[in-house]
Amino acid sequence: MRRRTKIAAGVITATLLLAGCGATTLEAASTSTPTAVVSTAATVETTSTVSSTVEGVDVDWSTLPTTEVTLTDAGTTITAAGTYVLSGSTTGQVVVNSDGAVRLVLNGVTIASSAGAAIQVDGAELTVIELAEGSTNTVSDAATRSDESIDGAIYSSDDLYITGSGSLSVTSNFADAIVGKDDLSILGGTIAVTSVDDGIRGKDSLTITGGTITIDAAQDALKSSNDTDAGKGVLTITGGQLTIRAGDDAIKAEQSLSITGGTIDIQTSVEGIEAPVIVIDGGTITLNASDDGINASASAIVTSGLSITINGGDISITMGSGDTDAIDSNGDLTITGGTLNITAQSPFDYDGTGTLTGGTITVNGESVTALTNQMMGGGGGGGRP
Repeated sequence: MRRRTKIAAGVITATLLLAGCGATTLEAASTSTPTAVVSTAATVETTSTVSSTVEGVDVDWSTLPTTEVTLTDAGTTITAAGTYVLSGSTTGQVVVNSDGAVRLVLNGVTIASSAGAAIQVDGAELTVIELAEGSTNTVSDAATRSDESIDGAIYSSDDLYITGSGSLSVTSNFADAIVGKDDLSILGGTIAVTSVDDGIRGKDSLTITGGTITIDAAQDALKSSNDTDAGKGVLTITGGQLTIRAGDDAIKAEQSLSITGGTIDIQTSVEGIEAPVIVIDGGTITLNASDDGINASASAIVTSGLSITINGGDISITMGSGDTDAIDSNGDLTITGGTLNITAQSPFDYDGTGTLTGGTITVNGESVTALTNQMMGGGGGGGRP
């Protein structure tokens, strides 16, 4: 049975008086049971709100303690492994710095940080943010901060998973909305992101397997940004419903990008989907772009072997007027299947080999059975010199 930590209100008052205005710290007194300053908030039913497993995460949460925390403006720092069920509101921060696995269950929180990131993971074996069933949660960060390398409203230095069935609204006022400096995975939840820079960024990898996600980003919407370590900078979408409005690229990876499922609606973008290597095996994609729709272009680490491969999926691309390409590969272009409906002055532009062996392609209302190469430039930066 999972242990639950609670402390009487008198203990809370005394501890806060001793601590002054400092943040509440939740830390371990032993290897298994945290000593915590917590509220006497209404009990959260473990069976309905907190699950013992999280898909894709190899941690048995039932063996770790569960602590209920009501947020205050003093802020909260977590140093012990375990599950923390958060409720209430704060203008402070929720900071995680632990050697173990930490799960934050957001059960009706409003975190409007006045100091920096709203949720900041300085260290953890891994961190899970779970959106409790039926809950509505709102997170926003400060427009300035002392450490500008902490550039997300939700920021994790280690692996971060977001899951659950509740809702989460994230507003970034400084830079990006959700940042994972290692691997970032979104498994579920209803998530709305508004950002003054990038929307959701996983440096080493960004994986989306589920959830209903809406992004309005001034720059890139979804991004995997590692352009120095070979084999990283990978973005994968296997499921979920995504609605994207981007001021620059809607979906971008520095090394490789794979789409096998999900529903993706890119309403506005400059580049719709961009990476050195792009493989689309499935999914329903509606894409509007003002430069290139799907673009394989070099990055700082991948300069050769550029390619676009479409094996399946239902893809509709609508391009803006002018020197624009619906599908632009600065290397090879291969189409073996899927349904493509393209509205564009230039449907295809490839610098390498173009291969069409299957699929149903319609360009400007007419059926197409061969790739017509526009050859309007090539090179990086959207397929133009």
